[in-house]
Amino acid sequence: MTLNILMRLAGAAALTLSSMTAQAAAPPSAGTIAVISAPGGGRDETLETIAREATTAALGDKGFTILDDRDHAAYIAEVATTRSAVGTSVAHTRGEGPAVMGAGVNIPLSRDRSTLVTMQRVMIEIRIHKRGDAAVLWHGAAVTVRPGTAAARLAAQLSRAALNAYPAVVETAISIP
Repeated sequence: MTLNILMRLAGAAALTLSSMTAQAAAPPSAGTIAVISAPGGGRDETLETIAREATTAALGDKGFTILDDRDHAAYIAEVATTRSAVGTSVAHTRGEGPAVMGAGVNIPLSRDRSTLVTMQRVMIEIRIHKRGDAAVLWHGAAVTVRPGTAAARLAAQLSRAALNAYPAVVETAISIP
């Protein structure tokens, strides 16, 4: 009987401890945060810079105070971008064809032209952790496949999509059209 009581107490203590650990690891709802590039190389520097700026704006909208100095921010947001060619697609463009002329009127006729364009898979991953602690408190990612597009607009869309569910964690990358 005493062993049964001890096992129940141990189970309750473990449950309380796991509950406290889950609460301690909850993503922050506000505070100071610095946005940096994730460690590692070989990424597109231009896209990385634009993605950091877009993530900074999105985190500001979430209520964080943005600091440029990572040594004084309570939290660090690491941003990683990847861009890779995943195939080609046919894009239809309108070109100018012959013109119909008569009675002083010149009417150009258009014709469709097909062009092969490279399709790119672009992904942004964001991880938030406490300064000085490697344990990730929150992570999110967003991905899209598109022909070459304006990097600034695309980075902003992907950053907002990755942070859309914050503070909830979505285990897979959010796909945007």
